[in-house]
Amino acid sequence: MAKRLVILGAGPAGYVAALKASAGGLDVTLIGTHDTGGTCLQRGCVPTKTLVSSCDVLDKIQRADQYGIHVNGTATPDWPSQQRRMAKVVATMTGGITGLLTQRGVTQIPGYARFVDRHTVELTDSTRLHADYFLICTGSAPLQPSLFPFDGERVAVSDDVLKWDHLPKSLVIVGGGVIACEFAFIFQMLGVDVTVIEATDRPLPGEDRDISMLMAREMRKRRIRFVPSAMVDHVELQADSVVCHQNGSQLAAAERVLVAIGRRPHTEGLQLEAAGIRTGGRGEIEVDGVMQTSASAIYAAGDVTAQLMLAHMAYAQAGVAVDHMLGKKPHGLLTDNIPRVTFTHPEVASVGITEQTARDRGLNVLCGTFDFRALGKAHAMGELVGTVKVVGNADNRQLLGVHMMGAHSAEMIHEAVIVLNRGGTVDEICSTVHAHPTLSEAILEAAEAVFGAATHKPFQALASQDIAHDNPGRLAV
Repeated sequence: MAKRLVILGAGPAGYVAALKASAGGLDVTLIGTHDTGGTCLQRGCVPTKTLVSSCDVLDKIQRADQYGIHVNGTATPDWPSQQRRMAKVVATMTGGITGLLTQRGVTQIPGYARFVDRHTVELTDSTRLHADYFLICTGSAPLQPSLFPFDGERVAVSDDVLKWDHLPKSLVIVGGGVIACEFAFIFQMLGVDVTVIEATDRPLPGEDRDISMLMAREMRKRRIRFVPSAMVDHVELQADSVVCHQNGSQLAAAERVLVAIGRRPHTEGLQLEAAGIRTGGRGEIEVDGVMQTSASAIYAAGDVTAQLMLAHMAYAQAGVAVDHMLGKKPHGLLTDNIPRVTFTHPEVASVGITEQTARDRGLNVLCGTFDFRALGKAHAMGELVGTVKVVGNADNRQLLGVHMMGAHSAEMIHEAVIVLNRGGTVDEICSTVHAHPTLSEAILEAAEAVFGAATHKPFQALASQDIAHDNPGRLAV
């Protein structure tokens, strides 16, 4: 008889685990299919990127004259139509996933469950399920500090905004991370007056500083007001605006406020203590390298582990957990080697460590950069804004990180992911022929620039006199 796996949560980690486990011969029950795809599919990644695509089309039409195309009339956004398009895309993707689960024999149960003991969960209708393994994939939820009077309209979190019946004339976004910046560009491109308030000195503070500074410049160009090093400590609801204060002084005011300051693991109501599952200070479930919790038959994956709250990280963690249940040797997951993408305009993508992190680790660092403006393809596309930064180790030429901002960065970053995953060198990128004309040539040129030898950039002085002599190939200056 096949061993039984019960999965709590049908988001990216949960449904992917269900598909992989059923294919591997486990008897799988998936609880939570009222929300198949989780935040990513229903409220986050997919609908927002659908909206980003609408904004990209609008931007292209508004700049059509630059491409030699004359457009009669004015291109304007239609929010209800965009909402209908998002709903259609979400419904199509949801149906596809549900069909796959059905085809693979996964038992799908809507609702929630909580642990009774290490081998038993109880559903909302009091039905109890016993299993050989459990996988907790209950995801995360937006942080909602008590100082904000949340109502989903005037003061909202990211789960609320796509349901708004109309766009506000002005918006304050509290937070300057990935979600905040994505919405800042979306709403600005849709004609909303946007202000971003961030606790640190720059937008996207988790990115390499050079990329963050370029993002700040693009915000200024688009008239997105950025308020750095500020913390909202009081919110005042007025008749026609919401006012954010710090220490009695007004920081910004707008028709609505979006709070996007992070997310918290969703573990409430699971009764983890009944199963002997340890959690950390933020409520995250503690796991080892194969995603096992402190209860060996119970695993966890995705945002609930708070390791890296990204859908593709959830996919990967789910695969590791299922492989271990099936007795296979799972692939190790290095957080540094997971690509990170921000769908602003233009996109930001990165993998590996930043220049500052490398220096903090005591490494001998060399960096190379190359701007999209020097690429023929960027000129042909009319997408000149962008840069690639490659971080390398001067002692052994190992690739440490790649950070980029520009059109299609989300697609281009995977070249660097492959090299990093195999512990490769900067030279591997340099010796790889890149098609011309492409945007990916910027990665090649930035890699060459690490050692002062970018073909389409003036040579630069090297930090090490020996580095060029060590190069067996094309990098000799």
